[in-house]
Amino acid sequence: MPGTLFKNALLITMNPGREIFHGDLLVENDRIAQIVKAGEQIAPKADSPDGELRVIDANGCALLPGFVQTHIHLCQTLFRNQAENLSLLDWLQQKIWPFEAAHNEASMRISARLGIAELLAGGTTTILDMGSVHHYDEVFAEAEARGLRLVGGKCMMDSGDNVPAGLREDTQQSLRESERLQKQWHGAAGGRMRYAYAPRFTLSCSEALLREVAEMAREQGCMVHSHAAETVAEEEILLHHKGRRSVAFFHELGIAGEHCCFAHGVQVHHEEMQMLATDGTSIAHCPGSNMKLASGLAPVIEMRETGVKVGLGADGAPCNNRLDIFKEMQLAGLIQKIRRGPTALTAAEIVAMATIEGARCLGLAEEIGSLEAGKKADVTMLCLDSLPQTPNNAKDIYAQIVYAASAGDVRLTMVEGRVCYENGEIVQLDRAGLAAQAEDEFKKLLQRVEL
Repeated sequence: MPGTLFKNALLITMNPGREIFHGDLLVENDRIAQIVKAGEQIAPKADSPDGELRVIDANGCALLPGFVQTHIHLCQTLFRNQAENLSLLDWLQQKIWPFEAAHNEASMRISARLGIAELLAGGTTTILDMGSVHHYDEVFAEAEARGLRLVGGKCMMDSGDNVPAGLREDTQQSLRESERLQKQWHGAAGGRMRYAYAPRFTLSCSEALLREVAEMAREQGCMVHSHAAETVAEEEILLHHKGRRSVAFFHELGIAGEHCCFAHGVQVHHEEMQMLATDGTSIAHCPGSNMKLASGLAPVIEMRETGVKVGLGADGAPCNNRLDIFKEMQLAGLIQKIRRGPTALTAAEIVAMATIEGARCLGLAEEIGSLEAGKKADVTMLCLDSLPQTPNNAKDIYAQIVYAASAGDVRLTMVEGRVCYENGEIVQLDRAGLAAQAEDEFKKLLQRVEL
C-alpha cells in the first residue's frame, strides 16, 4: 500500500497528553509511522520505492483520529424521514419493525451502503452497529468493501409484544444464525470486521436467549451490544414483569463487563451507574435520538463522574435524522449545559468521547482513537477555515470543532491507511447513483411493508 505524508497540519492527537501542535504525519501501510512537530523532519523508510509516497498539504486543516460512533443502525438508513412524532415503543411497533421486516438482501445492502457513505463523508471511521434480524451479511460485505471499521451483528428478537412475524425468531434459530455470522465475519478484512452479539433490548428477548448470549460472547471474545434504560415506559414494563430495571436485569443474566455496550442509559439511577462502572460496561450516548423520541436527557456528567465509559452515536437515521458525529457532539455539550451549567462537559471531553473514549468502549483503544505512532492509520482531515469557523479559536480548538465545525468541513477520511473519502467523493462510489438506488429500493420496500 502506498504511503501518505500529511504536511503542515494542526495535529489534534488525543494522545494521553492531549498534545496539539502543527506538524507532519506519515502513514506507511495501515499504520501511523511517524508524527513530528513543525520544523522536524519525517524520515520515510529508505527502502520505500520511489513514487509510492503521496504528499498531502494539510495547511489550514486539522488531523484528528477517525471518529468512533458507538451506536448505529445501518439497517434503518433507508427509512430516513419516515417515522416522525412518535415515542420509542410506538416508533418501533408502528414504523421501524414493519419496515425492518420488509427488508430483503437488496434493500439491506443499499441501506448499509447509504449509511456508510454518509458516515465516511462525515469523518467517522469506526462504528458499533446493530442490524435487523435478517440479511446481516450484506452489512458486513458493504463495510468490508467501503473500508469502514465495523463492530456489529444481527439483531436478536425471540420475544415481545407486537413483533412482526418477519422479525420474531425461535430462540435457537436466533443463536445459530448469530453464531454463523460470528464464525464467518469476526476478524475478517484483517481484523477490521468484528462481531457483536446484539439482543435488541430486554422487552424483545427471552431470559434463555440472554443467558446464552452472555456465555457465547465471553467464550468467543465478542462484544454484546443492546439498548438499556432508554425510556421510562421501558423500565416500568420490565420492573412490573421482572422486578428489575434493565441494567440490573442484564447484570444478573451475565451481560455486563468490558465487552458490553448499552445504547442510551437515559434513565439510569445512581446505583445503576455504580454497577456499570464496577462491571466496566459502557454507555453509548445518543443525544439527537433521545431528544427526537422524547426519551429524556441522559445524565452523562454523573455517569462519567462515577467512572462509566461513555461514547457517542447517532443511532438510526429514522430517529435523528442524520448520522453526523458533529451534530451529536454539539448536542451532547448543549444538553449538559442546560442540565448542569455553562461549564459542564467541556468541548475537549466531548471530542474525547467521539474518539479515544469511543475506542475504549469498543475495546479498541490500543489500536485506534488517537494519533500515535504505531496505531492504525484511521485519520480524519478537517478544514478549519470555512466561514462558520471564522475567525479561528486558537485558544480552544476543541470548542471550534464541537460548536462551529460540521460534517461538510471534512476533507478526507482514511481507514487503515486507505483513503475512503476525499473532497466530496466516496472512493469507488457514485454518490448520485447511490441516491437513485436508495430511492428505487425504498419504493420497492414500501410495496412489501405492512404498516
